[in-house]
Amino acid sequence: MESDSFYDVLAARYDLLQSDMDCEAWAGYLSRLISEYCRTSSEVKTVIDLGCGTGSVDIPLADSGYDVIGIDNAPAMLEVASAKENADKVQWILRDITDIELDFQADCFLSLLDTLDHITDEKVLGNIFNNVSKYLLPGGVFIFDVITRKHLAETFADNIFYQDYEDFLLLWVNHYDPDTEINTAELTFFEDDGTGRYIRSDGDLVERFYPESFFIEAASSAGLKHLKTFGELSLEAPSSDDERIFMVFIKE
Repeated sequence: MESDSFYDVLAARYDLLQSDMDCEAWAGYLSRLISEYCRTSSEVKTVIDLGCGTGSVDIPLADSGYDVIGIDNAPAMLEVASAKENADKVQWILRDITDIELDFQADCFLSLLDTLDHITDEKVLGNIFNNVSKYLLPGGVFIFDVITRKHLAETFADNIFYQDYEDFLLLWVNHYDPDTEINTAELTFFEDDGTGRYIRSDGDLVERFYPESFFIEAASSAGLKHLKTFGELSLEAPSSDDERIFMVFIKE
């Protein structure tokens, strides 16, 4: 199967691959950060998720009372998202998150599950902060998570992962380049077509590690002030064992 259709393959399996993720806990954590740090006067907060994928966090956020908009450039991901229970509470938009255009401003922007790390061009990533600042209300917040160097250099490294699911098999060959700090995950799915034959689908997922200082500088250049950095789903500062951190910025 051609690599340009790989997100079609990934979308159908994405939630299963993330089955150890407690989406309700993520939504509750993000809601707490929004309540704590967002300073807009809106009674109902408008939350925009950049790179929403299958919307697993967006729907529980909408259930809790937020006006949620999920933006992604993968049609297959949005198709899965929009078919979920209570998906009609979220507005789904097919668009490239690096070049968004809106006719309103929001109280909060989110970008979750290391979406920003998949943008390996510094200038393109910096432009996201400019767009967020442009469409963020004064007092609004930008909250996102990114991976740590430990996650790529130690956990992923040059390892091979294998997982046999009920309906398919996943082979993951990983390579992390410490010089460029770019990680390439070569994913191969094998799926039984019902006749005993297996269909093979291949694709790469590429991420880049950025230090915390990069995000603070990019945000500052866009007019956003860094408020806090937390460990994964934590209200404490990150530790050396964290594989993911959350960062909170405000537009003053």
